[in-house]
Amino acid sequence: MRERADLLMPFLALLLGAVVGALTSVLQTGLDFPWLALVNAVSPWLTTAFVAGALQSRLRTAVWTGLLATLVQVVAYYAVAELRGYDASVYYLVFWSLCAVVGGPVFGGVGHAWRHASPAGPGAAALPAAFLSEAVVTYWIVLGYRSSAVLFGAVAVVLAVSLGAYRHQYRPMLRWIGPALLAGLAGTAGLALLV
Repeated sequence: MRERADLLMPFLALLLGAVVGALTSVLQTGLDFPWLALVNAVSPWLTTAFVAGALQSRLRTAVWTGLLATLVQVVAYYAVAELRGYDASVYYLVFWSLCAVVGGPVFGGVGHAWRHASPAGPGAAALPAAFLSEAVVTYWIVLGYRSSAVLFGAVAVVLAVSLGAYRHQYRPMLRWIGPALLAGLAGTAGLALLV
C-alpha cells in the first residue's frame, strides 16, 4: 500500500502545479489589490513546491517533485494565458522558469523537512520567510504597494503559527527564521534587480 502511495504522490504534486499555474493565469485578470499580489508573486508559487515536497516520503523525491511542480506551474500558466489570447513574454517565461529551477527543489526539500521534522525548524521557517521577504522587498520597498505588503506579512504570520504547530516546531523554527529571512531577503532583492 505504501509503494502505491509513493507512486501516486508525485502525480498529485504535478496536478497541483498544473492547477495552480492555470488558476494564476485566470485570476490575474479578475482580482484587485491586495489580492492580486497573491497571483503575481514568487512566494505563493513556492508554496506549491513546499506542498509537493511535504507529500513525499523521501527527500530526493521531494526535491525533484518540487522542481517538477513549479515547472508545471510555469507551463500551465503560459498555456492558459495563450488560450485566453495573451501573448507570452519570452523574458518572463525565462524569469519564471529560473524561479522554478532555483526555488522548486529548495522548497520541495524544506516541505519534506517540515513534514518529517528532519531536521526540525528549517522547513517551518522557510515559507514564512519567503512571504515576509517578498512583503518587505517587493511590495513595501520596490513597488510601494502597502496593502499587498501587509497581506503578505499576515500570510507569513499565519504560516509561521500553523507550520510551527506541526510536531511542535516553534522553538527550532525560531532558530532558523533569521537565516531563512536573510536568504529570502537576498533572493527577493536579486529577483527585483532582474525584473
